[in-house]
Amino acid sequence: MLKKVAGARGASPGALFALAKFRPTALPTTLVTRPGLHDRLIAGAAKRLTVVVGSAGAGKSVLLSSWVAARPPGHTSWLSCDRADADPVRFWTGFIQAAQILAPGFGADAADLLAMDKAMSADAIASIANDAAGLPAGSAVIVDDFHAAAAAVSGDMTDLVACWPAETAQLVLASRVDPPLRLHRLRIAGELCELRDRDLYFSLRECGDLLANFGVQVAVDDLALLHQRSEGWAAALQMVALSLRTTTDPVRAVRALDVRSQAIAEYFIDEVLAQQPVEVAQFMLETSILGELTVDACEAVTGHQDAAALLHRIYAANLFLVPLDDEATSFRYHHLVRQVLRAELRARDPAHEQKLQLLVAEWLEGAGDTRRAARHFLAAQHADRALALLQDRVVSDYLHDPVTPAPLDLTLIDAALFTDAPDQLLGLAFDLLLSGDVGQGGEFLDMVDHAGPQIMPGSRLAGRAAVVQCFRCALTGQLDEAVGHALTARAIGDHTTLGDEWDAVVPLVLLRVYPCLEDLPAVEREAAATLALPGLPEPARLILVPSARALAWFEAGRISDAADAATAAEQQARRLGFGQHFFAVDYLRTLAGLALERRDLDAAERLTEQVLSISERRRPLFEFLALLDRAAIWAAHGQVREALASVETARLVLGGAGSPVLRARADELEALLRLSLGDLPSATELASGLPAGRRSLLRARIALAAGDHRTARALLPDPPPAELTPRRALVRQILLAAAAIERGDPAAAGILGGAIQAARGEGFLNTVVTTAPQVTSYLVEHAPQMRRDPFSGQLIAAALQVRATHADGSPARRGVTQQLTPAELRILKLLPTSTYLQIAATLYISRNTVKTQLRSVYQKLGVTSRAQAIERAVELRLI
Repeated sequence: MLKKVAGARGASPGALFALAKFRPTALPTTLVTRPGLHDRLIAGAAKRLTVVVGSAGAGKSVLLSSWVAARPPGHTSWLSCDRADADPVRFWTGFIQAAQILAPGFGADAADLLAMDKAMSADAIASIANDAAGLPAGSAVIVDDFHAAAAAVSGDMTDLVACWPAETAQLVLASRVDPPLRLHRLRIAGELCELRDRDLYFSLRECGDLLANFGVQVAVDDLALLHQRSEGWAAALQMVALSLRTTTDPVRAVRALDVRSQAIAEYFIDEVLAQQPVEVAQFMLETSILGELTVDACEAVTGHQDAAALLHRIYAANLFLVPLDDEATSFRYHHLVRQVLRAELRARDPAHEQKLQLLVAEWLEGAGDTRRAARHFLAAQHADRALALLQDRVVSDYLHDPVTPAPLDLTLIDAALFTDAPDQLLGLAFDLLLSGDVGQGGEFLDMVDHAGPQIMPGSRLAGRAAVVQCFRCALTGQLDEAVGHALTARAIGDHTTLGDEWDAVVPLVLLRVYPCLEDLPAVEREAAATLALPGLPEPARLILVPSARALAWFEAGRISDAADAATAAEQQARRLGFGQHFFAVDYLRTLAGLALERRDLDAAERLTEQVLSISERRRPLFEFLALLDRAAIWAAHGQVREALASVETARLVLGGAGSPVLRARADELEALLRLSLGDLPSATELASGLPAGRRSLLRARIALAAGDHRTARALLPDPPPAELTPRRALVRQILLAAAAIERGDPAAAGILGGAIQAARGEGFLNTVVTTAPQVTSYLVEHAPQMRRDPFSGQLIAAALQVRATHADGSPARRGVTQQLTPAELRILKLLPTSTYLQIAATLYISRNTVKTQLRSVYQKLGVTSRAQAIERAVELRLI
C-alpha cells in the first residue's frame, strides 16, 4: 500500500511512500532476544547520536526492530531507506513523515520550507531540531539502511546531529558503512553510542539459541565448530539452521556445519560482492589469498598502486575486514568470507589463482618472509621451492620472527619428493615442530632415517638431524634424550659447521632443559656459551637467555636476581613483539612464581594463563610445567581438589614420554596436596619415589603432619647437605622451626627467627606460610611480639590469609570474601546454562581462562563445585 503525501501543510507535493517504509522489520518466530544489546541501545539515550554499523546480514534491522517491540508504544518512529532516498528532498520528507507518528505536527514548518526551496536549508534543520525537542520524553527516531541515502544527505544530517536535543529524543542511524557525520568528534566528546559488527555477531550461546528456535539440536562440539567458522555472522547462521531443519541427510548436515554451502556463498556474492564497484570486487577476490592484508602485500598480489585507498575503502564499507592492530594498518577477512572469496576466485579462474599465489610467494621471499612464502609456494603447487625455502631458512626464521605462521597445507606435497631429499624433509619436520605440530613434525622426522641417500655419520646433515631430534625431545619432555642428541650435534659441530644459525639451536634448547633438570651450573655454562656466539639474534640474546636464567634462579631461590632478569626480558619481549612467542614462557613462569611468592594470587593466575595460551596442545613440556604452576596457585587459593585435577592433567599432557625428573615434580606436588588433605598414606607412597634431597624434606613434612616431631628432626640432620639450594635450605629451616614448636622447645622462637631473617633477604612469603601449619599458627598467635617492619607485616597478613583459607579445608562460607570482578561475574552468569567450552567461546577466551577464573569465583564464594557455586550465587542474588 502506498501513501501519497500532498496538498496538506507540512508535506512535500507528490511524495509517495509505501506504508512499510515507516514500519520496523517483522520479527521472525525464531527471534533470539539480545538484552545485552538492548541495554547498549538504551544507554544511547543520553548521547547525541546512536549508530548501528554492520555488514550485510549482521542483523541490524532485526535487532532494532526487536528493541522497538520492547519499548513503550508510541515512543518510536521508523524510516527505512532505499535507493530512491538518494534524493535529499525525498529523504527529508520521509524523515518528517516518520516522526509524525510521535507528534502529528512534527516538521510542518520544515516541510513547507523544503517544498518551497526544493532543498534543505539551515532554517529547515533548525525547525526539525526544535520540533524534536518537543517530542515526548524517551522518544527514539530510527533511520534504517541509512547508507542508501548517506551520500546525498550527510551534510544536512551532520548539521542536524549538531543541534539534536539528546535530552529529549534519541536519534539512531543504522548503516552498512560509517555515516560520514564527523563521528570522531562525537566519540571524543562522549556523545556517540556505537554498535558494530563485533557487537552484532552472535555469541556461542546465542548461536545455540537460534538453532533451537529453528527446532535444531547439534552436539556441543559441532555447535562450537559452527560458531568458530561463522564467527557469529547472523545471515550464515540462519541459512545453516534452515538447511539443518529441512534435512535428515547427515552428509548435507555436515555441509551445513561447514558453513560453506552454496546458499551462503550465493548470499554473499549477490548481497555484498555484486553490489561493489568492479575494481573493489576484483580486489577483494584477489587479496583473499592473503592471510594478512597490508598495503604492500595487496600491491604485490594485485598490482594496484592504489591498494592503500582500496583497502581502507573496503574497511570503511564494513566489508568483513578485521583489523589486526590498533592503527588499522593490517587486516584479515572474516574467516567465512575469505573462504567464499577464495572459492569464487578459484571457480572463476583457477589458473589466475595459482598465478596470484606465486606472485605473493615470490614477493614474500624477496621481503625475507620465507615462512609465509613457503606456504604460498605450496598453494601455487611449487612444492619444491617451498621445501627449499624451509630447508635454508627454518632456523633463522625461528630465531627472528615473533609470529607463528599458518599451518603448512601438506595436502599438495607428494611423498615421492622426499625419496632423495632428506635435507628438505628435515627442514619440513623442523618447521612443523617449531609451529607446534609435534605429532606430524615427529612423523616427518622419523622419515629422515628412511630417506635416501643415507645420511653420512658426522656430516653436516647428520649434525642438523641431531639438532632437530634434540628440539623434539625437549619439546616432549624427554630431557635426557634431548641432552644426548645435543652432545651428538656438538661433537659433529666441533669439526663441521652446521651452517646458517643452526649452531645456536643446541645451547638455546639446553637452556630450557637444564632448569628442568635443576642443574644451575649447566644453565650458567649454556648461557655463557650462547651469549658468546657471534651474530646471536636479539630475541635470543635479550629474551630467551635471561628468561632461562631467571627461571633457574627463581627455582633455586635467588629471588631478587630472578626478578631483575625476568623483568628485563619482559621489557625486551614487548619491544620486539615476542610477548606471545614461546621465548616468553620462561620469564612469564618466573613472574608468575614471584607473584605467588608474594601472595598476589590473581597476578600469578593471569601470568600462568598466558603461558597456557602459548603452549596449550602445542608444546607439551611447557604446558606440563604451566599446569603444575596452576595447581600450586589453586592450592594457595585453598582449591586443593581442583589443584589435584590440574596435576593429573599435566601428567596426561606428557603421557609416558616425560623424563623421570618431570614425573618426580608432579609426584612431589601431588604428595603435598594430599598431605594438606590429611591423606598421609598417599603422600608417603608418592614421597618414596623422589630423589634423596626432595624425599627427606617431604618425609619430614609428613612426620610433622603425623605429630612425630622426633622423626621429622631426624630427617633434617646437621649440617645440612651441601647440595641444598637456597630455597630448599629455607624449607629445611622452616621445618626445623616447626619441629621445635611441636615439641615445645624454648629455642623455637630463635630457630624461627633465623628462618624469617633468611626469608626476608629474598622476600619469601608464600614459602614461609605454607611449608608447615605449625609455623603459620605460631606467626598468627605471636604476631604482637614480632618485630615491626614491612616484611613482618606482609608475613602476618599472609599467615592470616592462609589460616582463613585452610582452616577447614575450604574458604569461609559466611559470604563473598572479595568482590567478583566483571569478568568473573560474566562467567558466573553463564555457569547454569553453559559448558566450560561454551563459556569460553561465548566470551572469546581460552578454556584455561575459564578454569582459572572459575577457581577464583569458587574461592570468593566459598564453594568447591559447580553446583555449590550456582546455589550460592542464587542465594546472594548474583544470578
